[in-house]
Amino acid sequence: MKNKIVTGIAIVMFSVATLAVQAAETNAAFSDYNIVKLSAQKTEAGAVQAWVLQYDENETPIVISLHQTKKSKYYVVRAENFEVAYTSGKNGFGASYVKPEFSRVPFELSSKVINDTELKRQKILTENQPEDDNALALIAAFLPDLVNPGYKHLLN
Repeated sequence: MKNKIVTGIAIVMFSVATLAVQAAETNAAFSDYNIVKLSAQKTEAGAVQAWVLQYDENETPIVISLHQTKKSKYYVVRAENFEVAYTSGKNGFGASYVKPEFSRVPFELSSKVINDTELKRQKILTENQPEDDNALALIAAFLPDLVNPGYKHLLN
């Protein structure tokens, strides 16, 4: 009986360790990134500023454009097949789907790529209103978690 218990515990511990290693390998691919500020000429209409985010130099670029209102900063994060927004305002800084007036990617496509559960978790990442550099770092760090596993290849 003791052998069965010890064997069962060993199997569970091995399974947990394997999952932890796999999770670490997945997130490690996105720990290095590069953000480059775009010139004013390359910034989309209505945007105050724009940047290109890349996790891998061979990937399709992800463009982050900043739209500013009196009360908030609205960062639209757009790739070829999805888009998401991060807002910095009185309620803090967090993720949401892109408002229709800023959207260029069909919602049906974005909603397949974006993980709704993770989007709800990221609704408020911080109660503070971070400066642009910190906001961009938060976006780069949390964006990979928003993408469903079957679509991670869109990031690199």
